[in-house]
Parts: sequence; structure tokens; C-alpha cells
Amino acid sequence: MKEFDENIRIETKHLYLRFLKNEDRHDIFVNINHDPEVLRYYVDRYLEKEEELDLSRYVETYKQNKMYFLSIVLKESDEVIGNIFQINKPSKLMNSVEVGFAIGKKHWNKGYMSEALKAMIGLLFESGIHKVRACHIRENKASGKVMEKCGMHYEGIRKDDLFYHDKYYDTVNYYLLEDEYGTLYDHKTE
Repeated sequence: MKEFDENIRIETKHLYLRFLKNEDRHDIFVNINHDPEVLRYYVDRYLEKEEELDLSRYVETYKQNKMYFLSIVLKESDEVIGNIFQINKPSKLMNSVEVGFAIGKKHWNKGYMSEALKAMIGLLFESGIHKVRACHIRENKASGKVMEKCGMHYEGIRKDDLFYHDKYYDTVNYYLLEDEYGTLYDHKTE
């Protein structure tokens, strides 16, 4: 079982994942927080100015709680193109973790998000997690395809599960169990 490592670096074919840093602000701003199309389904706020984005509280909170908030970095350019993170901390009773993610629009439909999610799933299972969960707003079918591509199973719909942009949204939920992980893929070679 892997211990929490704030200096983690996971390499995949096109990407590497590492802990979020304050220096990622410009790329996160451009690729996520200043793009209304990305924020249509990703629960974060739109920002007019880069100076409004303060990553330090995320970095410190996640490190203190020993949870992963990873930047998705494109190897060829060293650009932070998105992020992937734990939404919750597992407990002895509920040894499951939900994962959230976002990627910049110019990087959609290139397989990068699936590559990053597979790596994150591998990290979580190697850390002793039993079940990895993810969900998406019903209208965001592309995120569901990412989850399915990573071997996650449809678990169900939660009605009016998320209040965002002044309205309620249904969420579509997926999961993968630890004992299924090894038979699906080896995240280190994907």
C-alpha cells in the first residue's frame, strides 16, 4: 500500500500528474477558470482576472488532509492542461473515494482525460482504496464516456443532486472496485 506522497509524479504516455502548485495559476486560469464552456459542467467559478485565482488554499488544504489534487501536465509542452482530485477522504467505514476532474477545451477529445483518470484510479487503488467513484451532470455525456473508457460501471442517477448556476442537476454516477482494477489495465503503461 502506498502512503500519501505530496511529491508524487505519475507519468503516462502523454502526460504527467503531480501535486497542484501555486505556479500553475496561469494555466489553470486559461484552461479552466476563464472558460465558460469548461465551467458549464465543472463546479468552480468563472474569473475575469488571473489575480483572482488563489491556488494556495487548495494546495494547503489538500496536503493537510493527505488528499490528492493533481495537475495534469502535457509532457510535450509542460503546460498544465487540467486537474484531477479527490473529493473526499476515505474512512474505515466507507473506504471509497470520489474523483473530480476538468481539462481545458483545446485538449478535449484527445484521450488525455481518460489517460489521467486511469492514472488516478491506479494511484488510489495502490493507496488501499476499495472503491473509486465519479459522477457527472447528466447533460455532460463526454465525462460519462471518459469514465466508461476507464472501465467504470454505471451505478445510477441521483435526482437533483447538485445545485449549480442557480438550478438543480441530476448526476450520473459510476464506480470501479479494487478487485476489477488489475484485470482492466496497468495504469503505468497506458
